Amino acid sequence: MSSGGYVIESVARPLPGTLAVTGRADFSLRPVTEASLPEVAALAESIWWQCYPPIIGAAQVHYMLGRGYALPALRRDLRGGSRYFLLQAGSHPVGFLAWSPRDGEAFLDKLYLEPVWQGLGLGQAMLAEVIAQARHAGLGGVALRVNRHNLPAIRAYRRAGFEIRATDCKPIGGGFVMDDYLMWRPVDAGRPGGG
Repeated sequence: MSSGGYVIESVARPLPGTLAVTGRADFSLRPVTEASLPEVAALAESIWWQCYPPIIGAAQVHYMLGRGYALPALRRDLRGGSRYFLLQAGSHPVGFLAWSPRDGEAFLDKLYLEPVWQGLGLGQAMLAEVIAQARHAGLGGVALRVNRHNLPAIRAYRRAGFEIRATDCKPIGGGFVMDDYLMWRPVDAGRPGGG
C-alpha cells in the first residue's frame, strides 16, 4: 500500500522493543484496512469508556465516540489518508494508532491502549514506530493534541521527547470543547524512551 510516496507494509510485523519491555515477543502492528475498521471502533468504545469519563464526563465520551470513532468517521479518515495501525498481542487487538502527514510533519491523531496493557512500554514502542515512519516519510516532526487533564498520557509523551508548544480550547459542537495541550517533537531528537 502506498500513500504520498511512503510505502506501508500490508502485513502485520513485530513491534520492535516489546520483548524487552513485556517479556513477550508476540506483539505486532497491523495496518488497518476498511474491513478491519470495526476492530478499531470496538477498541475505541472499550478504551474511551474505561479511561475518559473521569476526565471529560460520560456525555462528552458519548459525543466523541459518535463524532470520531463511529465507522463512517473512521472510513472517512482512512480514505482521507490517515494511516491506522492495530497493536495486537498474538491475534488479539489491544490498541491502535492513527497518524497523517500534515504541513511537513506527522500529526498523531490517535494512540490508544486497553488499560490492562498500559504501563508496559507498549505506548512508547508505538510512539517510536510513528516517529520512525514519519522520519522514513521525510517529515520533520510529530505533532499531537492531548487533553490537559490526561496526566498519564502527558507524562508518556514527555518521556518520548514531546514538548508542550501551546494550549488550545477548541469548540467541537454539542456544547463540548477539546481542552488540549499541543505537543511536538522532531523526528531526529533521539530514541523515544531512551533519549
